[in-house]
Amino acid sequence: MCRIFAFTSRVSLKVQRSLVKADNALQLQSRRHPHGWGIAYYLAGSREPTHVKSVASAFDDERFTRVSEFLTSHAVIAHVRKATVGDLRLENTHPFQWNGWTFCHNGTLFGFDEVADELRSRLPPHLRAAIQGTTDSETLFYLVLATLEGVGVDLDSPPTTFPVEAWAAIGQLARWVRDVTGATGADERESMMNWVLTDGRIWLASRFNGGLSFSTQKTRCADFDVCPIRDKVCFGPRREGIRHTHVLIASDPTSPDDVWEEMPNRSMLAVDAELRLRVAPLPGLGGGEAWFA
Repeated sequence: MCRIFAFTSRVSLKVQRSLVKADNALQLQSRRHPHGWGIAYYLAGSREPTHVKSVASAFDDERFTRVSEFLTSHAVIAHVRKATVGDLRLENTHPFQWNGWTFCHNGTLFGFDEVADELRSRLPPHLRAAIQGTTDSETLFYLVLATLEGVGVDLDSPPTTFPVEAWAAIGQLARWVRDVTGATGADERESMMNWVLTDGRIWLASRFNGGLSFSTQKTRCADFDVCPIRDKVCFGPRREGIRHTHVLIASDPTSPDDVWEEMPNRSMLAVDAELRLRVAPLPGLGGGEAWFA
C-alpha cells in the first residue's frame, strides 16, 4: 500500500508542515512506506506541474526535506510508496503525469500481471502509448483519464468542474476493474482503488476499499495572520455549497490542527476550480443515495 497527501488553496502556501513537521506528516508515514516518494506542484497560471521523485525513502532522503521546506504552491499532490506491483524505479514512482494531469494511487489491483493486457485494451491508443512503467497504478491512471474523456471531458482543455456523468462512469470503471481482477483467481480480495487526480485546478478523489479523508476546516492555523484571503472560512463547522478556502485530501490525517472527515467507502469527491466540494457514492456499488458537501 501507499500514502497520499493533496492540498489545494485559493492562494499559494507552504505545505512543509503537512509533509515534514506535522504529528503524522507524510515523511513520518514513509517509515512504513519506504519504496520511493514523489511530489508534484503547480505554479500560478500553469497547467504543467513540476515533479520531483526519488526511489529512496522520504524518511531518509534530505532531498524530500529540502523540497518540502521551500515548496510554495496553490496545488500540491505528494505520495510515498510501499511497492506491491512493479519494481523500484522512477517510472513506477508516483505521482504519474500526463498532459497536465497528475495522479496518485493507494492500493493494489490484485492479479494485475495476469490481466494487464485486458485492462489496457480498454485504453485508446494515445493513452495506451503513454504508459512508461509496469505498475497497476499507472494503468489505473490512464483508465480514469479514458473514462473522463468518454463522458466529454476535454483532457487538453478541461472544464472548471467535472460533469455529473463522471460519477456513474467512474462507478462503472471501478466495477469493471474489480470484476476483471477478481476473475483471475489469484486473490480473493477485492482490488483497492483509492486515488487522487488533478490538473491543478479541479480535483477528483476516489475511495474504494481503503482509507481516504478530507479537510476544509481548522482548529488553528499558523498562517492565519499572513493569509491574504479576506473571506476566510477556515474555522467552525463546515458549511455546504460554499467556496472553501482550502481542501486537504489524505490517506491518513496528518495533523490535529485540521478537522478531518472520512470519505465513505465506495465514494468519490470532486473539487471544482472555485473550491466548491462535492462527495457522493459511486453508483452501482451499494453506496446509497447521493449526498453533497
